[in-house]
Amino acid sequence: MRIWNWNAVNKRLKLLQVSSRITRQWAVVIVCCASLLSTHANATIIQEAFEQTALAAQPQLAGQQCGVHAAVTLWLPEQQHNQPLAMLSRWQHHPLAAFINCFSVETYTPEQLNCTTVGARRRAQCAVREPHHKQNRRVLFVADELGIASSQNHSIVLPTNASLSLFAHEIAHWLGFVDEYAMSAELADNYCAGRYAHPSLNVVTTASTTLDRDALIDLWMQLPWRFAVPDWRALGQPIDANEQRWRLGSTDQDVGLYSIATCQQTDRYAWRPVNTMTPMQYYDIGQWPELYLELIARPR
Repeated sequence: MRIWNWNAVNKRLKLLQVSSRITRQWAVVIVCCASLLSTHANATIIQEAFEQTALAAQPQLAGQQCGVHAAVTLWLPEQQHNQPLAMLSRWQHHPLAAFINCFSVETYTPEQLNCTTVGARRRAQCAVREPHHKQNRRVLFVADELGIASSQNHSIVLPTNASLSLFAHEIAHWLGFVDEYAMSAELADNYCAGRYAHPSLNVVTTASTTLDRDALIDLWMQLPWRFAVPDWRALGQPIDANEQRWRLGSTDQDVGLYSIATCQQTDRYAWRPVNTMTPMQYYDIGQWPELYLELIARPR
């Protein structure tokens, strides 16, 4: 007769974060049955049974389109996942879902969470201690009091009460968009000086608000949205009669060069392609410019 080490079984289940009591009971049944079939039951089969049972206990999202893309891991508090899941259930209808819409859902316990705040605005930087570290991108939902939303190359931190608009704003950073409001000094110092490694599809910076003719043409040639600006002259107005010196800034253009506050904390100037407020300036603006969606879709 086989003698069970129930402490070991319970420890294994805890590591796999099987939070549902019913699911936990089924996991024990699976282990029992596997061993009853053979006194030499394959350990790999038992491990797979545990993992499949734990996966079944995790919340799921509908309407995903993964294809060949690696899933973004959504980390939700074990006891507070209903609100973010309700918000995320609407993501499939968002225009940015055409570019990122493949997620896996995991839950964490308070003991697994490690958070700090950085910068003058107290941006939350958090990580979850997990048994097997994965290299894919992750979105971590945490309590609101732990800090404001933040985005890094492979990690986004959001409050559990985040709106779909805030989620989209942070996802847009991964897609190559930069904040169009005044950055904090510590962020602006690097970004506005060109010290960054990520794409900047919606913002360009200059050292001055005036350029000579050749420099203006060079700026036009380097614009991510140059395809939508057929003539470099649409980016400014001539200062002198010979049109050798130009003041930056478009007028009455659907797409051109429009001043924004991104680099306000520095001695440089920032410009975007449209003369209307966008979700990268105020995240709760629901309308994404068609040009921005085209910028994401175009080959880089």
